[in-house]
Amino acid sequence: MTTSLSNLCLLATAALLVAVTPFAAADDDLLTDAARYAEPIPTTAEEFVVDAYRELPVADGVELASHEIYAPYAWNWRDTLSVFLGYEGSKQPQDFGVNAHFGGRSHINWGMPILADAGLGLQMGTAINATANAVQVNDRLIDNSSRTQSFTTVGLFQRTDGGLVWGLGYDFLYQEYYDNFTLGQYRGRLGWQTSDANEFGIQAAIRDNNDAGQYGATTVLLRPITQGSVYARHTWKNQAAIGCWVGVAEGHSEANVLGDYPPQDECLVFGSDLFVPLGNYVAMFGESNFMTPVDTGAVDAYLGFEFFPWGGARLARHNPFAPVLPVANNTSMTVDLLRR
Repeated sequence: MTTSLSNLCLLATAALLVAVTPFAAADDDLLTDAARYAEPIPTTAEEFVVDAYRELPVADGVELASHEIYAPYAWNWRDTLSVFLGYEGSKQPQDFGVNAHFGGRSHINWGMPILADAGLGLQMGTAINATANAVQVNDRLIDNSSRTQSFTTVGLFQRTDGGLVWGLGYDFLYQEYYDNFTLGQYRGRLGWQTSDANEFGIQAAIRDNNDAGQYGATTVLLRPITQGSVYARHTWKNQAAIGCWVGVAEGHSEANVLGDYPPQDECLVFGSDLFVPLGNYVAMFGESNFMTPVDTGAVDAYLGFEFFPWGGARLARHNPFAPVLPVANNTSMTVDLLRR
């Protein structure tokens, strides 16, 4: 089962890389490194890079000295809106030891200022995952062949002049699987930007709402797994960014349709994310998260394209009111199963 899911994820990743190569190569409007990075990129609401691709009001006879200029930042709702479309793969303890998933994901994420001078913002995002079973056990045992998940994230965030970055939100999940479940958790991130290129910090997810349901004739309880990690993120000059984390998750059950093993104690959790601008309107974005042991833990990943309909993909992560947390997904909400 794990091998099948891994092969599907590898094929999906390869397909995406092949698909985006023409976009990257054909992007004739890319600026040269010398022009794009002649000045440091501000990270607060006091200043923000105004992209040359927008129509800027310029007095007659005045020429811009470079492709980008500094200007006081005035928030526009279009600047912080993004739409994601991609592939999704997942295996967690909630799958009762006999299933995995592969399919599609879409989400919308958006941020807005609450106290602009302080850099305090509000983020809202929602997502839909529509996946099919990667193995046939559920199809044959309980006549279930797919899963639909609806994630919603609402939270606050702030980027300060001193480099402090934090986000705190609530994740809500409604899913239709072998039964219908409603789950929730609190999630947060606290980081420090030591430079324009590097950020370090901690992140955590804390379970809140559990829900019971039926797996065939068996009553089960689903609950998010509390976990915490330290993370590091690096941004290159082309604005491609890669983050990674490692931490600890609370114990989870080892329930299985064929019979249960004793519960697992605290275990290792690790993962990564990436953001690669492919032009001014689209970027490659994805996350992965893994919880040990591999047979009863979690293997979650998604990868796809994040679209910025009004431009600004290259500088999206530097916008002072861009959401700090990604919209919740299986990579950020691992769900345990307990037999009742």
